[in-house]
Amino acid sequence: MPDFLLDLPSIGSQVLRKAPASYTKIVVKGMTRAEMILKVVMAPHEPPVVFVDNYIKLLADGNPETFQKILDMKGLKRSEQSSMLELFRQRLPTPPSGADGGPSLFSTTPEQESSRIRKLEKLIKKRL
Repeated sequence: MPDFLLDLPSIGSQVLRKAPASYTKIVVKGMTRAEMILKVVMAPHEPPVVFVDNYIKLLADGNPETFQKILDMKGLKRSEQSSMLELFRQRLPTPPSGADGGPSLFSTTPEQESSRIRKLEKLIKKRL
């Protein structure tokens, strides 16, 4: 799939050329995130501590809403999800005290990521 997306800008062109660096960067970043999400969704959720730590390590996303979406994808019951969410909140690394409000580890929001993915999907549909 990533190879197809990377070759997309030159499909139908007489001249073979490499995709622009900015396009390649967006595709690689989006596909990497998608692969990490799949790894987390496919991982067993027992024991819960290992699952939560794996999520934090692979996705580096401190947003409880995103974690909730992952739990929905796994098909967990709401009762299981609530205990996992509580564990997730407890296991999140705390920011250092006296932080100056500079850029955080979680600088890109899921909305920004999904917007980029939607743009790529539209580009694919236009080309096909």
